[in-house]
Amino acid sequence: MSEYSLVNIVVLCIGLTQATFAGIMILIKKNLKLPDKILAVWLFAIALQMLISLFNTRFSITAFPISPFIYAPLMYIYIRTLIDEKPKLRSYYIAYILPAIAIFILAIIYRNKPILIFDEYLDNDPYRGVRFTYAILLMVSIFTYSILTFINLNRHRKKIRDLFSYTSQKVTLGWALFVSISFFVIYIGLFAIGFTRVFAQNFNFDPLLLGNITLVFYSFAFSIFGYQQDLIYPPEPIIEKPRYVRSGLKPINIQKLKERLIELMDKDRLYQDPELSILEVAQKLRVPRHHVTQILNEELGKNFYTFINEYRIEDAKQRLKNPKNNNLTVLAIGYDAGFNSKSSFNTLFKKFVGMTPSEYRAQGSENHQ
Repeated sequence: MSEYSLVNIVVLCIGLTQATFAGIMILIKKNLKLPDKILAVWLFAIALQMLISLFNTRFSITAFPISPFIYAPLMYIYIRTLIDEKPKLRSYYIAYILPAIAIFILAIIYRNKPILIFDEYLDNDPYRGVRFTYAILLMVSIFTYSILTFINLNRHRKKIRDLFSYTSQKVTLGWALFVSISFFVIYIGLFAIGFTRVFAQNFNFDPLLLGNITLVFYSFAFSIFGYQQDLIYPPEPIIEKPRYVRSGLKPINIQKLKERLIELMDKDRLYQDPELSILEVAQKLRVPRHHVTQILNEELGKNFYTFINEYRIEDAKQRLKNPKNNNLTVLAIGYDAGFNSKSSFNTLFKKFVGMTPSEYRAQGSENHQ
């Protein structure tokens, strides 16, 4: 057995073990949700591909890898179920999986044929059309689902500013954006290496080994982050609404709701909750969430994120100016005002005030001298 074959088998064994174990761990998670189930299927698909590839080192089971046609759409469906407020499996999702089924059948039919032999890729043989069709469809699949994933994540990151007063990896899905971008870049790189291998002489690097290593990387990444990921949008509870809400928001009701919203901030200091969401505010006001959004957008001209963080900034400014708080660090003051991280406190403070919290405190100290 060659050294290359041994390395490939080791990589496949690691990937098979990791993907299988991660899939099982996610399925036995407490409060299992639809995105978790899809992620588990995605991991089992990787494990299946690894198992088939292991058998292919000794026997011919499939003519080419099938998993890229499975996990590209599954990645997109997984992201969709995470960012949907009411996640569900939609009937048209089946159309995303049909090409993978077709490719799987072809891979078995042509299992003993020289389809992905790079040194003979350009040979004018009966299988030339199959190998070129496979390569083109794979490129289209990776490109299409990656772009769709980017578009949906971008829309989500804009939308959450109307719903959350804070940012975190679990809310913004920054980890998913990073993984999906790297997925796209790496596979474009694999295509480039594959074409180089086909057209260049004395270039013996096999992209299939790198492809297996990439699968292992993504099984680790998605299992670690996916296991920790919760639903972004908890179900909105049914609440008893004040009488005037039943008939919709009339001008006089808009003013009352606006006053109550501001009172929650001025008197109850609700903004000091670092994980405050618009749903919690709506529950306090006993109104549907979209009524709060309407007040913010139409009456105050702000999204929820800006509205809450303006209060936090003003709170922090007062604390930083107060000599009684000189024993507190700037970060402690930021946490007391409702911020959930040093980076968000510094970034937003500088955006709204024009200087960092430390500079603002130093300026205040100079004015008191």
